[in-house]
Amino acid sequence: MTKAKARERAKAKAAQKVKKREANAAKPDNIKPGQFDPGSGSIKSPKFNANARPVGTARRGSARSR
Repeated sequence: MTKAKARERAKAKAAQKVKKREANAAKPDNIKPGQFDPGSGSIKSPKFNANARPVGTARRGSARSR
């Protein structure tokens, strides 16, 4: 693909994104009840509390043995 053709393709893609953004801005931003609940039950693990900062339980990989 030549640079000119790639440039045209990028411009067309950017125009599509602008149109999509404008279309989404017109829609109301409603979240269905139960679809996303940012409450304390959002992390479903006994190790973690969504409201507390993890101290030593969230170690991963080679940091576990330290």
